[in-house]
Amino acid sequence: MKFSKVGQPFYQSLMLCISLSILVLSGCSSDDDNGTGYVKFYNASPNAPSIFLTVDENLDDDDDDEIEVTYSSVGYTKVSANNALDTDTYFIELAWQDEESSDRNDLEIIYEDSVSIKSDEISFIALTGDVRNPEVLRFDIDIIDDDDDADDDLFNIRLLNIHEGIQSVDLYVSKDNETFNEAEFLATVNYQTLSDNIKLEQDQYIFYITLPGSTDVIYTSVDQSYSVVSQYIIVLRDNTGVGSSDFTIDSIGTNGITELQDVDSEAEFGFYNAIANNDYLPDYQGKIDIQVRIGDVSEVEIDNLAKGQFSESTITSNGDYAFDVLNSDTRDLYIKDALLSLQENADNTIFLYGRKDAVDEDEDGDVDENGDGIVDDYEIVIKSLTLTKSSSSSIYSHGVKVVNLANSEDFSRVTFYFVLNDEIIATAENLLSVLQEN
Repeated sequence: MKFSKVGQPFYQSLMLCISLSILVLSGCSSDDDNGTGYVKFYNASPNAPSIFLTVDENLDDDDDDEIEVTYSSVGYTKVSANNALDTDTYFIELAWQDEESSDRNDLEIIYEDSVSIKSDEISFIALTGDVRNPEVLRFDIDIIDDDDDADDDLFNIRLLNIHEGIQSVDLYVSKDNETFNEAEFLATVNYQTLSDNIKLEQDQYIFYITLPGSTDVIYTSVDQSYSVVSQYIIVLRDNTGVGSSDFTIDSIGTNGITELQDVDSEAEFGFYNAIANNDYLPDYQGKIDIQVRIGDVSEVEIDNLAKGQFSESTITSNGDYAFDVLNSDTRDLYIKDALLSLQENADNTIFLYGRKDAVDEDEDGDVDENGDGIVDDYEIVIKSLTLTKSSSSSIYSHGVKVVNLANSEDFSRVTFYFVLNDEIIATAENLLSVLQEN
């Protein structure tokens, strides 16, 4: 494994703590009349809603501004694109949507400052901490020209630790077919400090975190492929998922974020009984039993789960499981050996429901054997649908997922309208349209 540090360090800005008062900002001045730089925003505040970044050449209400743009909102653990700007000094705002409108004048501003956009640099802005009193980190990152890499087989990473509880950690890396014993030390990563650039050979990698000077691994990532010449920021942050690991890693590249969970993180799951009573399911009295197992070993048994009820949640090791669903009264088997794949750190809900299907006993594709134009018979087939819950805990907004398990021949799609007290359905802006079994 080959890695080395780039000799020229970039400028690291100081952490900026914001207050509720309006900042008095100096006027803009041009640093460089020629050239293009970039601004990139990363939302790492666990209780923040989606955040808008606005860039303006001045804060006066002036319709003649050449540059006044509000970029698309960025959710928790998401990142914006590299947004190109002419080199100059601009004012920036971070804000969330407090009203129905996403117009700049209707946004709730939580941060204002000025930023110098320099030629061939990325101004990387990270929102961290509690959104009610957040911290904003800003770093100027050189865009690296890898044209001198004759082998075209290297990529670049910088390391950033924003874990609030641990001030510094050691980060190691190994190939995906190696263990920690073969891992190479990358750097000691201090809190809110961005490291110098490190070059690595393109390959599949595993990251390891230890306390400084220790060889006791406290985090082992899932493997991740780095197969292009590019620049990445490896962010070490608090784990907000269901697993017991303290850490998770966001691998930030040009085209977005890949979250690297601890390979040993637990997963959580629960079931919901949405099986309706139906004439084609005559022995069903509204209760089911569920058995979850690995191989032939039973892991979880849920008895008498009533229609319209959630089971208790279970936290267990991640991995692949099988589950059976039975009629609680007759012990008729509705589902056998269905796959339950539990990803690291994820919280899953499995919805169980019935779907009316035409009977095709001889499996010839003909469900009207006598040719009278009427389906000969129907049966209820019990199905499952798994949803993964978000790990966001925003105090200003809430995500909603809608599941359509309606079993109707009259319609295949339903639309849910979320109507505010000053709206009617015709004017409601918040709606979700969902197909059956989605």
